[in-house]
Amino acid sequence: MKDTDKSDLRVRKTQAAIKGAFKEMIMEMGPSKIQVKELAERAHIHRKTFYLHYSSIDALFEDVIQDIADAYYEKIDAIPPDMPMTEVNRVFFEYFSTAEPYVERLMCAPEYQELFDKTLRVPLMKHNRARYNPYSYLPQEEQNIINIFLTKSSNNMYRQWVADGKKIPLERIIELTSELLTHGISELAK
Repeated sequence: MKDTDKSDLRVRKTQAAIKGAFKEMIMEMGPSKIQVKELAERAHIHRKTFYLHYSSIDALFEDVIQDIADAYYEKIDAIPPDMPMTEVNRVFFEYFSTAEPYVERLMCAPEYQELFDKTLRVPLMKHNRARYNPYSYLPQEEQNIINIFLTKSSNNMYRQWVADGKKIPLERIIELTSELLTHGISELAK
């Protein structure tokens, strides 16, 4: 094995240890409590080693968020770009409901919601619109309103489902939220 291969393996192992410790800390505490000192101790590395890989905790957050986004992109890119909203919604719910627990905490815990919305919601929406934009015929300002409605609604419905203990079966929540996103409440009111 070449020295660079050994080095790359060591780098990957160190980054995996850092991310593993970070994910544990996400599950246990809010973002303001996560400190490099404790993270380094949990990852069994020196603080200086942390800084060889990341300039700050925020940089680590960005890297972990990018991992989540990349995994989502892989799922959404597996469906045709012009699939109806119901299928996009299905991918969204299936991905987030089967992701590692720290992903759900990032999305749903009140102390992480703003960070999640700022760092992940917008890039996911932009990725989906870059693939296919059924609203491109509308002025940009109107597209913005539609996109904020869809992304905020999806996130908030998912968060409420989690807050309610996921008592609604996955297939039913996908069906219900798809109906709401595509037709509003008029079809449901009796």
